[in-house]
Amino acid sequence: MNHRTVAVVFVPLVCLFCLVSLVSLVLPIGAKAAGKEETIAGFVVKTEKGYVIEADDGNYLVKGKDVSKMVGKMVEATGIIRENPSGDTIEVKSLEEIQE
Repeated sequence: MNHRTVAVVFVPLVCLFCLVSLVSLVLPIGAKAAGKEETIAGFVVKTEKGYVIEADDGNYLVKGKDVSKMVGKMVEATGIIRENPSGDTIEVKSLEEIQE
């Protein structure tokens, strides 16, 4: 096998490997199915990253709704939950205060 034949076979294989590796980094690891709404309950807290709902099963960074007026209150939020290595988020579709 000469150098040209090796390059013709080896270079595309390396490119394919790099592409597959890049795609696996971009896709969220363990993400829940898109489009499935879930409901969580917890307290709204302001953090460095933004507003978070502190639920029994973890903290969810709030996206999609302004919850600044709900800080310190117990809420029930329905939305799309995404699990990411950097932290879980909830794209809130509806939100209501829970009266204790």
